[in-house]
Amino acid sequence: MSSMIEAPSMSSQPAEPSAQPSTQIESKSIPMTQLMRGQTGRIDCTQAHPDECSMLRAMGLRPDASVQMCRLGEPCIVSLSGACRIGLAKDIASRVMVRIDD
Repeated sequence: MSSMIEAPSMSSQPAEPSAQPSTQIESKSIPMTQLMRGQTGRIDCTQAHPDECSMLRAMGLRPDASVQMCRLGEPCIVSLSGACRIGLAKDIASRVMVRIDD
């Protein structure tokens, strides 16, 4: 006799698989800290606190802004649209989500 453990059903999910289109995944966002040195991407969103979001916007790190990883670590240094370099604490940079450029 074998016993099986089933995952609880999620009532908040639609019953029909066709209710959600599966072709909408264009590119996956990753934390900025996962960019490799020299790799470029575009800011997708931030998972930061409102005060941090305000600071990031003031520095030019806005949705769809182009960034290039210059230095990994602490601080994380990125080039913003090729115009300037910004140093960010690693914990803040890890909450900035980017889409990798092709």
